[in-house]
Amino acid sequence: MPDIKLKYKGGERVIDNTISIGRTPDNTISFPDDPNISRNHAEIERRGDDYCLIDLGSSNGTTVNGQPVTGDVYLSDGAEIELGGSAKIEVVFLNSDGTEPQRPKPEPEPEPEPKPETEPVVESTAAAPQISVAGGSQKTLLIAGGVFALAVVSAAGSAAIYFSSSSACDAKASIVSHETGDTIIGQTEIEVELQNGSCVEKVILAVDGIEIATLDGPPYTAKVDPAEYPEFSDGYDHGMSVILEDEEGNRLPQAEPILLAFETRAVTKPKEEREVAGTSGSDTQPQRPATGAVSLIEVHEMTKQLIKLFPANANYNVSNRQLLQDIQKRTAEYAQEGYFERAGKYRDPIIVAFVREQNLNAPLGFVLAMSRSKFSPDKKGSSEGLWQMADDFAASNGYKGLCGTETLLDPKQECAAKAAALYMKALIFSVFDGDIIYSVAAFGKSPQDAAAWKSTLPANRADIWNVIKSPAEREQVVRFLAAGIVTENPQRFGLNRDRKLSELYRIAM
Repeated sequence: MPDIKLKYKGGERVIDNTISIGRTPDNTISFPDDPNISRNHAEIERRGDDYCLIDLGSSNGTTVNGQPVTGDVYLSDGAEIELGGSAKIEVVFLNSDGTEPQRPKPEPEPEPEPKPETEPVVESTAAAPQISVAGGSQKTLLIAGGVFALAVVSAAGSAAIYFSSSSACDAKASIVSHETGDTIIGQTEIEVELQNGSCVEKVILAVDGIEIATLDGPPYTAKVDPAEYPEFSDGYDHGMSVILEDEEGNRLPQAEPILLAFETRAVTKPKEEREVAGTSGSDTQPQRPATGAVSLIEVHEMTKQLIKLFPANANYNVSNRQLLQDIQKRTAEYAQEGYFERAGKYRDPIIVAFVREQNLNAPLGFVLAMSRSKFSPDKKGSSEGLWQMADDFAASNGYKGLCGTETLLDPKQECAAKAAALYMKALIFSVFDGDIIYSVAAFGKSPQDAAAWKSTLPANRADIWNVIKSPAEREQVVRFLAAGIVTENPQRFGLNRDRKLSELYRIAM
């Protein structure tokens, strides 16, 4: 394999071995004036005949050809690396004589045809566009346009169930005791300056989006001790920011976070073990070692991605540190091999009942089943089936009406799927106005009891952890989220023989 050249703003460098990239000058390639880049951001490592990019847990991430790097990525000629969303590096594989390869020049784009001088001006109206086409196509296009508009209106209404992006509060906050580049050593006082704060109910301090303290004041200060936050004491930069919440629970956008390092412990990057399948060819992809514990920061990112599978709930706050710690603890229960094979046996009944018959969100049936039974439908106490429902509960509330002579323990689990889908539809649409997370929290309650519980909750329910106070309901949400992040990130939890649960229902989404 020839050497490679890295070309970036301000220079270029030929490499033939491992190099480091970051903000500090002790890196092989440094970007000292770019605050988006971490102190030790990434490495490029030579592995036999290949060059591999490794993100070192950077705060703002790394992409290769626009794709986020979550582990290792093998580089190819012409690849574009972007660090922290700002610094770009082009990868050039050199010829054996050290020269750059001659790439064909791109074909020039054809000149656009001149528009006719008599082209009519189309006035914008609220009505669907009238498209002149032959035959019956016009009617079809008009219907499609109407359906699209209805879908947009429905999606907008669903996403705005509990949130208001507008707030009369114009408060602003900034961290005044530290600035980007500082290191927090030992117990340190963080001071926040608040302007126009009469409408502010809460001042929250967060690191990498994870809430670590609520500040009482004025003055608004909090003591932060790196010893209490080992997940941040890793030698890398982390973004510290302020979150303001008004009296109605709305969160107000604030300035960009400042990048700080916590007092660091020695960090040794684990050597990636490359699985060899008969050869050492470049088509073999590296595996992240299964032995590494999943950090709270990773749990946070995984949970945010999982929530996006449920669009009406995408704006919920899953940044509370206690919530994330509980999810982190629960993942051990679900990180057990074999769930994908078990789930595959019930793929069709779940998709038919949840998606085709009840028009529910595709991931709901699968993640809920994983959280409640791990796809083992055996009876446990009075509960049975993939969703662990009590038979008398399902029967008395009419959820077994589509089962015929089948039971919740039927081997195919068709009855259990139909009953669970009917039940969840009643909770989601009749009680919680389209909200899946609170419907999961209320699982086991009749719709009447769920409505009574809902009446005790505030109108703004974005802050899941601080709204759901009761242990039983909290437990169900934590289990649901823990099961979801494990099954969407199996390799990160050491489940190298399992696959993402979403592969079973992606076609139905």
